[in-house]
Amino acid sequence: MSLTNRIKTLEKENLFLKEKYNESILEFKRKQRILNNEKKKIEQYCCFEFIKNIIPLVDCLEITYRNAIDIKTKKGILITLKILKNNLKKQKIKKINPKKYEVFNPSLHQAIVKIKKPNKPNLIYNVLQKGYVMNKKVLRPALVSVTSEF
Repeated sequence: MSLTNRIKTLEKENLFLKEKYNESILEFKRKQRILNNEKKKIEQYCCFEFIKNIIPLVDCLEITYRNAIDIKTKKGILITLKILKNNLKKQKIKKINPKKYEVFNPSLHQAIVKIKKPNKPNLIYNVLQKGYVMNKKVLRPALVSVTSEF
């Protein structure tokens, strides 16, 4: 094989290897992007089930606070509630607490009771239990009564 032919062969091989290298870099970056997206999802929802189980504590503390007679007990419950709610806020957990006559949204609300209001159907009449959402994912829907034509 002549030197010229050998150089051409090596240049082709070099070009081929450069293309393979660039493809590998692109594939690596693509997989890195996918991995980072998965990591973000895991970070967002890692405590989803735990928080879902904590929410009833908030309900119980709120009821206990409303029904407590002793001032010191009320203060203690209020402090505990504030700490708990601040920690939920840090995890980007928001309340679903619709207003009266807000449009019923089945992805955020769960209808428990129908109230006959023929001129205003499919509206929230009363909130029976607040719901919660975390990063656009419903932890617990709000339990509501809904107006109905019949």
